[in-house]
Amino acid sequence: MCLSQYRQISVLLLMAIPLLFACGESEEDAQQEVTQVETASSPALTDTAETAPVENTMQDNIEKQKEIEQEATSTLDNATVEAGFDFETQHAIHIDLHFEATQFQEKISIYSTVSDQPNTPESLLEQGTIIQGSSYKSKLTAPSLVQSFMIVRNDDFSTAITLTLNSNALLTHTFLE
Repeated sequence: MCLSQYRQISVLLLMAIPLLFACGESEEDAQQEVTQVETASSPALTDTAETAPVENTMQDNIEKQKEIEQEATSTLDNATVEAGFDFETQHAIHIDLHFEATQFQEKISIYSTVSDQPNTPESLLEQGTIIQGSSYKSKLTAPSLVQSFMIVRNDDFSTAITLTLNSNALLTHTFLE
C-alpha cells in the first residue's frame, strides 16, 4: 500500500468510530431520554406526578451516624473488663530492626514471651513483610508485664531471637548476615 491509501483508510476510520459508538446506545437509554423529554414538555404531567423521596440526604446520614454512635456507646457500658485491667497496664513499644544487607522479601513476626520461659512464644503481636528494604519499624501496644519479645524471620523458629525492651520502650536490633 502507498502512503495515500493509508491516509484514506485513517480518515475513514476517524469518521466511522464515532458512528460505531453512537450505535452502542441501548434501547433503555433511548426510552429514558424520550420519557424525560415528554415530562419536561408537558407541565400537566410534572404537576401531577409524585416525586420520589430522595433516599440519601445529608440529614438522613447524620441521623444514621448518631444512631450508630449511640449504639456503640451503650455497648461500652455493658462491656465486662477483666479484674485489674486498666489502660495503665498497657504501654506503647517502638520496634526498630535493621539489616546489614537489603532484604528482598523478609517476613517478620513479633511474639510476646513469658518471663519464666524467654524462648517460648506466647502470642503473635504483629506480622509484617520487608520488600527490598533494610529496616523494619513499627509501633504496637502490649501489656506492661511483657518485657521481652521474640522476633521470628520467615517463620523459622530455630533462628528466632529474644529481645528485651530498653528503658525507652524501644525494641531494637541489627541483624548481621
